[in-house]
Amino acid sequence: MDKKALVAFLIIGLVATMAGAGIYAYFSDTETSSGNTFTAATLDLNAGGPGFSTPITLSNMKPGDESPYYKWVLKNAGSIPGRLSATFVIVIDDEGVNTEPEAAAELEPYGYQGARATLGHPTRGELSEFLKPGVHPDEINPKALPYLTFIERDDQKGYWIAIVSEEIDTGGSCGWGPKGWSVPSIVISQWAVGPSPAYAGWNFGLYSWNGKTFTYGTLGPGEEIAFFFKVKLDEDLKAWDGCSWHDVNDNVIQGDSVTVNIIFTLEQA
Repeated sequence: MDKKALVAFLIIGLVATMAGAGIYAYFSDTETSSGNTFTAATLDLNAGGPGFSTPITLSNMKPGDESPYYKWVLKNAGSIPGRLSATFVIVIDDEGVNTEPEAAAELEPYGYQGARATLGHPTRGELSEFLKPGVHPDEINPKALPYLTFIERDDQKGYWIAIVSEEIDTGGSCGWGPKGWSVPSIVISQWAVGPSPAYAGWNFGLYSWNGKTFTYGTLGPGEEIAFFFKVKLDEDLKAWDGCSWHDVNDNVIQGDSVTVNIIFTLEQA
């Protein structure tokens, strides 16, 4: 290769190198997004009413007595919607003071032959089974009927659920409603009470609510709803023998007591 050819080769190589370097020479600008923060949502249930600071105590109940409505106002103080529910747990179903009239009443038979002969079973014939958190459909306040719509009704098991569009007492039931109301607008009524034989597989009255959960639905951030609860003792106590209802000596609940917890839960919707 002569000198002229060598020079030409080197020049070409230099130009190619510079051209390659020029590929990465361009205008640019950089901006920074700073202070980005990710915060977990909150789900916080605030509750106020009787039973939180001071437990409800209803003493000296007798057949025919009825409690007032107790009301708990529940608020979602968090930042996301939550699914609200109330669960009943019977903590103690106590014989209390076992008087002579009560002992005699527990030995009295009821029902047809083959039904359990006495009411002395530890979880039968106690106060919790005769406390009614509701009324029979035939006992609903007539003034409420035009505003009441049934959602569920089972006369055999003794309960109904309905919506009432006006602030009118249905006659003695529990449920959910606006915090400013004195009665529930979503009514839960368990009207059948009294002991039932083991083979029937049913329990009645407040006892049947042991472990039962009632769901309101979704409660949004900042929203409030109230839960209402009341109970009643019939003037004439009855028991179910698997076929029909029979009169029971009212003394069977003398001195009995029942302690109930109501657990309110707000879960992520």
